[in-house]
Amino acid sequence: MKILLVRPWVNKNITTVKNYLFGEPMGLECFSALLKENGVEVLLVDFMVEAKAVIETYLESFEPDAVGITSQCTDVENVKAIAKAVKLYCKAIPVLVGGVQASCFPNAFFVPEVDYVFKSTTRKNVKEVLEELEGSSNMRRIDGVYSRVLDFINDGEFCYNEYIVPDRSSTVKYRKAYKYVGYQPCAIVQTAYGCRNRCTFCIRWKIEGGELREVPIAEIVNQIAALDEPYVMICDNDFLINASRLETFCDLLETQNVKKEFICYGSVNSILEKPQLLSRLRKNGLVAVIVGYEAFEDRQLSIYNKASTIDDNEQATSLLKANDIACWGSFILHPDWSKKDFKKLLDYLDYLKPELATFSPLVPHPMTSLYETYKDRLLYDAEDYDKWNFGDVLIRPSKMSLKAYYWEVLKLSLKMNGNIYSVRYTLKAFPIANTLKMITGFNTLFSIYIKNMLTRR
Repeated sequence: MKILLVRPWVNKNITTVKNYLFGEPMGLECFSALLKENGVEVLLVDFMVEAKAVIETYLESFEPDAVGITSQCTDVENVKAIAKAVKLYCKAIPVLVGGVQASCFPNAFFVPEVDYVFKSTTRKNVKEVLEELEGSSNMRRIDGVYSRVLDFINDGEFCYNEYIVPDRSSTVKYRKAYKYVGYQPCAIVQTAYGCRNRCTFCIRWKIEGGELREVPIAEIVNQIAALDEPYVMICDNDFLINASRLETFCDLLETQNVKKEFICYGSVNSILEKPQLLSRLRKNGLVAVIVGYEAFEDRQLSIYNKASTIDDNEQATSLLKANDIACWGSFILHPDWSKKDFKKLLDYLDYLKPELATFSPLVPHPMTSLYETYKDRLLYDAEDYDKWNFGDVLIRPSKMSLKAYYWEVLKLSLKMNGNIYSVRYTLKAFPIANTLKMITGFNTLFSIYIKNMLTRR
């Protein structure tokens, strides 16, 4: 059996940082690994790299027995367009859809052109779907999978994704293109699933589970040692959570003489709980930590159910700086802000001076309690998938017009990205070619915000 795996093209209509956050398609790589375990011949096509390619070219040359497509929250229309093209080419070719959007809203793909939707992926359900495709078993309900033949009905579909070592050989022709901010080529590694925190705006702990599930760290270091990329993004919710595991991580890196530079997510509390470890992590390649500060007031942090305070934020920033680890801070723009609040955020940034800072308008995802809180003020329906991209304003502002709010977002964007300490850091940390790509990405983002300001009502 031969299966073609596809990552869709970038949705050009969305507001996102796609020009400098462009990682490998780990979901497809993991799926490829499971397919190969079952003797399937796999070809993975990344249309985010091959932006001008068409699916028919690969259908003709590879002649697959099935096509699998991954989905992010903004990829729904592109996924369905690829599925439709497959069926127009040959109606008998089964189409499988998985990915983040399929986990959150599998019903987005309950269409005639799609045959299977993976809400979650495990060795067991992949094997069972392959048996159906090969005709060696009858159609039945499979845990974690919705099928068109069963009218996409599956009462027992819930299970978490199983940890799978990604098949990075499937993306070998694309790997030099994968980047994270200014680091390129950059690999992505996940070492744990789930999260101890319960932030009201976050869906990752909803998807991955509220209990932390850690992969043996020795296995992770072996993966990292085998990577050709000099940079590694560790995409756990909070890589810095487990002190003993981090000590073992450093032990193994030193024993195996692994020399990489790492970026990771780390919570404020995890940083504060283990100041003695930061120096050793820096010596073993930790160059930047993405910290979700989210707000500049304790009241708002409490609403978001953050387990930290403004004072904690400041201490964590100081600890990172003292250990020569860059702080990449992220913030949420609240729809009830006034012009003074935007100014307060800028003042707070001037005080913290994170090396890089990003923001996102508050996203009341339907999987969170925020959806009920703000559903009467939503500017778009839950089915307007293009808009749920962490860039567009989704909630009608309460203290100014939407156009005025976008104007404040524009000014904030300019000042956050143009401050002297961020510019100085970028020029020092990244190759000039990568810095230019980041500028291009920012210009694209900036132009979309201008368009939103002029056209949104």
